Amino acid sequence: MKSPADTDSFLSEDGRVEVVFDLDDVADSNISLVMNAAVAGLDSEQFDGPDHITVMITGDERIRELNRDFKGEDAITDVLSFNVEPDEDDSDDEWPETGDSDEEGSNRLGDIAISLPQVVRQAAENGKSADRELAMLTIHGVLHLLGYDHAELEEEKIMFGKTDVVLAKLFGE
Repeated sequence: MKSPADTDSFLSEDGRVEVVFDLDDVADSNISLVMNAAVAGLDSEQFDGPDHITVMITGDERIRELNRDFKGEDAITDVLSFNVEPDEDDSDDEWPETGDSDEEGSNRLGDIAISLPQVVRQAAENGKSADRELAMLTIHGVLHLLGYDHAELEEEKIMFGKTDVVLAKLFGE
């Protein structure tokens, strides 16, 4: 794995989504899928506010560090979402520096980190394709940034329902 400062990045055509990765071998198809899923997640909501996000595709070690440092849980997880605080700018030392992240802080919605190895494991455990799992987790992260949660049963129904609608559109179902 590359160091956090040694990431590669790609920007969506509209400039709202940046995909970065610190793994040595991320397929172009994974980058494209994450980009399309993030844009679809943003487009699914009538949202008047910041809409620029960064999605980091990473490995188990980095996601565990982020989960421990920011959520207090020393465990590998699938996806983490980090909303930008209103007075925060893009100079957060904890997040990998990327060459294309020069938007104004007021336009940034937040960051998402996804563990690609965990995606593959979960997909196999759930009998789903890794592509579908990766897209679902990307959309899930975007919805968290947009203020959705699933702590309560009713919230879970709403959030997962929205995720399913975006997934169906993304996969042409």
